[in-house]
Amino acid sequence: MRLPVWRVLLVLVLSFSFTIPAASAKEQMKDKITRTKAYSEFRNFGIGAHAGTRFSGKALRLNPLALKSGTDTAGKYNQSSYYYGQWTSPVIKKTFLEAIASWQANTPTGTWSEVELRSRVDGKWTKWYSMGVWLQGDTPFKRHSVNGQGDANGTVATDTLILKKTATAVQARITLFTTDPMLTPDFRSLGITFANGSDRPGIVPGTGLVSDLDVPLRSQMVFPDGGEAWCSPTSTSMVMAYWARVMNRPEWNRTVPDVVNGVWDYVYDGAGNWPFNTAYAASLGLEGKVIRVSSLAELERWTTAGVPVIVSIAYKPGELDHTPIPSSNGHLLVIRGFDQNGNVLTNDPAAPSDDQVRITYDRTQFESVFLKHSNGTAYLIYPRGWPVPVSNGHW
Repeated sequence: MRLPVWRVLLVLVLSFSFTIPAASAKEQMKDKITRTKAYSEFRNFGIGAHAGTRFSGKALRLNPLALKSGTDTAGKYNQSSYYYGQWTSPVIKKTFLEAIASWQANTPTGTWSEVELRSRVDGKWTKWYSMGVWLQGDTPFKRHSVNGQGDANGTVATDTLILKKTATAVQARITLFTTDPMLTPDFRSLGITFANGSDRPGIVPGTGLVSDLDVPLRSQMVFPDGGEAWCSPTSTSMVMAYWARVMNRPEWNRTVPDVVNGVWDYVYDGAGNWPFNTAYAASLGLEGKVIRVSSLAELERWTTAGVPVIVSIAYKPGELDHTPIPSSNGHLLVIRGFDQNGNVLTNDPAAPSDDQVRITYDRTQFESVFLKHSNGTAYLIYPRGWPVPVSNGHW
């Protein structure tokens, strides 16, 4: 289970009520559905400021000739000495209240990485907020989010930066660490998804695109030791198994417990950290990112391109018919396609057994619990080089 952190904010809508100029209904609709979400991604780390890092072989790496040294006296990392380097992004001009970072990196044993964000609010920069300390294994310590970061400007709820006032810009900082000066992480990409309000369900009509991908069936409920909370890793496992079959890459077919071990956040104490799930898939050679979208119509383009999408929802009793559990404060499942009526074809890991995982949900109900409760949060996991939909600014 992944508890949602998004809170409904009306400031943006109220401000637009007197700033939108006269325009056609179509133009106003387009404006409304594109202003609340945005996405930025870095793959060319040749730009930005380097201090002990370099851009080499299509990845950000430590520069062994310019490393800094440090000691972990606070117990945040390895409780010992280490070497590190930092890369700081150029300033990104975005208007937002929330941000989620996701990344693709390989961290050999003895190395790790940390992503931080700072925002410009009222013309001043906030402090750097940690978005997570990532390493693939559990040596020399265990991966984790960072609690206790709240201040006058905002906080981080596990994986989501939540600001108290609207920001107009952001910077990212990546710190690479190693215990061996000749060993480096390879950090391939950093994505940041932004939200500055909500999108109302039903505003964007369906595309009419029909798809039904053959995603393997896996239930979280068949695992007695914590499986009822394993919706995210079970969904990730299903999508990875799908790509293992499509691409003939058996190493991507990981069991649910294997994925749980690979994504577990030892501070959050769970397997539902959104970017940890996509980072795990990316560490095995897939593309992985967290995005936020404004409608199910956007996801129809992805399933039509052959890409199943993992989404976060939450619902109260009576809000979503046919669900295996009557309510949830936070749940993830796989959208494998859409039928001729636009209804949502899912692999829902909350089903009691593997053979009951395929569930069709009413489009109107599903879009409501998707947009209202997670603000349209989704994982994209697919092979490198796979043809994907042209970006609309949300991925």
